[in-house]
Amino acid sequence: MSGSSSGSDNLRVAAGVPDSLTDELASLDDDALRAVVGYARDLLNERLSMATLIEENGDEEIADIDERDGYTLVTKKQSCADGCEHCPHGPYLYRVRVEPSPTDDEPTLHWSFLGRVES
Repeated sequence: MSGSSSGSDNLRVAAGVPDSLTDELASLDDDALRAVVGYARDLLNERLSMATLIEENGDEEIADIDERDGYTLVTKKQSCADGCEHCPHGPYLYRVRVEPSPTDDEPTLHWSFLGRVES
């Protein structure tokens, strides 16, 4: 499926995109343009800080975030039902990776439970 789109004159150009880049993008065939989109998405995901993506929910406490190459280790304590005398529980260790959402390719967090952290 190669070929250029002929309707590029009708597209809205995002603020801050240099004219030289819009001209270059408009000249690409569909396959090259898809490759550029993939590269730009990967570049943005690489620049994301896991610490900024990982947020506490109302029933948990983040104890530690340890960023590694390709994944992040997160230690957190979890609360359960109201009135539990032993809350919060844990700490528990999770491996967290950024993955594209299957619906819109936006970055989403994939949490894998690794187990209880012994004190």
